[in-house]
Amino acid sequence: MSKNKKYTHRYIARVVLEAQTPLFVGSGETSLITDALVQKDLHGFPIIQGTSLTGVLRHSLEDDKKQENGKWNSFFGFQKKLTEKEIKEGKINGSGSQVKISSAYLVLENGKIAEGLQLDENQKEFKKYFEDLPSRQHARITHKGVAKEHGLFDNEVVYKGCRFLFEIELKGDEEDKNLWSEFLNQLKNPLFRIGQGTRNGYGNLSVHSCKTKVFDLNNKADFKDYLDFDNSLNSKKDCLKDFEIENNKELNHYQLQLKPENFFMFGAGYGDDEVDNIPITEDVISYDDKNSIQKPEKQTLIPASSIKGALRHRTAFHYNGISEIYTDKLNKESFKILHKFYTEINNDAIFELFGAEEGVENRDKNKEFNLFSKREGQRGKIIMNDYLSSKIISDKKIFNHVAIDRFTSGAMDGALFSEKVSYFKEKNEEITLNVFVENSENLSKNVIEAFEETLKDVCKGLLPLGGMTTKGHGIFTGKFFINNNEKPKFDYENK
Repeated sequence: MSKNKKYTHRYIARVVLEAQTPLFVGSGETSLITDALVQKDLHGFPIIQGTSLTGVLRHSLEDDKKQENGKWNSFFGFQKKLTEKEIKEGKINGSGSQVKISSAYLVLENGKIAEGLQLDENQKEFKKYFEDLPSRQHARITHKGVAKEHGLFDNEVVYKGCRFLFEIELKGDEEDKNLWSEFLNQLKNPLFRIGQGTRNGYGNLSVHSCKTKVFDLNNKADFKDYLDFDNSLNSKKDCLKDFEIENNKELNHYQLQLKPENFFMFGAGYGDDEVDNIPITEDVISYDDKNSIQKPEKQTLIPASSIKGALRHRTAFHYNGISEIYTDKLNKESFKILHKFYTEINNDAIFELFGAEEGVENRDKNKEFNLFSKREGQRGKIIMNDYLSSKIISDKKIFNHVAIDRFTSGAMDGALFSEKVSYFKEKNEEITLNVFVENSENLSKNVIEAFEETLKDVCKGLLPLGGMTTKGHGIFTGKFFINNNEKPKFDYENK
């Protein structure tokens, strides 16, 4: 960037994003009943702070390997220490950001947000929907497929379907037009996901609308329009015109079309006044033709984290098989040493596909088997969305059970328990699960093969999904496609 660059243009965009999945942008606060709360504005409505939007957009643009190094420095601002040579060449050691991004506020009525210090009567009515947001429970799973001790935690989420309005302003010159378009197109990048848990089903946002205007301050009319531009996000601006955002990045896409063989169960972790365990359901927000928020509708939830857990465990199994690593070929003492080298994040397929957190325990060097692998934190390459459907019935069918005394073969006192299960209204309904793999070209052949064998197991009904699988629930059959190919990679009915 030149020291003498003149900011002769102002670029303004107003964008409405719609949550295609539940969203979790944490506030860093906790409550008596929840470990992590979402960000909220002064009225108590969910909000996405401008710093969160800026950070995600900058990271995704600069993380693109096709981008020129330092291309976005002046756009977002930077600071660096110069060498003597760079000083002589007239280079600068930093600059402020050219772009400003407001916080994204919840759209309430007629496309408007809650501005000011007081809410009107309609807005107060909407507020009650957001006073008690859904809470998601999670548990760390060991290499044995069971919950890790002290590994239970939970967090709030914002409903799927919520819309958020924010504004972007760029000060620049005529040469910034291409950068401006590229920047806005990033909103449609499949990797643009907001908040935490973006690899566990949260944070997928689509662009509901994007309106822009470029003000040339050398032009008298544009200069006047810019001075008269109302900064209120509720103001109606006819000068802003629709901008067609293009997707500039494709990920390796697996699509599973699955039919449940019978009942399935993704548990909420608690019961109701009828049974001990119920399927997890969650409210979903919708808007009418006037862009006004509607009363939440309850839908059955299939969490992406539950599906990923099953895929993760089975992928490790297939990878070890492909690599000819078998426990029955090891003696007891060898297994004690070697099991940690091939399970959890120390399994190469798990590490490459599903990632690992910073500070994980590395595999130790072992002289007897000559094995060593250093594990540093990295994000997972598998991206999935939570699945919510109003076509699934989850409050009708009840199964009753009783524990049997093995000595008397009679019912044990106080051992009666029951659960509700889920099923489709129509017999031929399908669940469509989309799995995206980032940077799949960098994965080894054996890792890809192990993952695709896992997807085949799901489609064959050999890998049940959800809970109560030992009671026959959660068996699905179907087919999966790769990259929208019309011919399935595997079809259970025509295998």
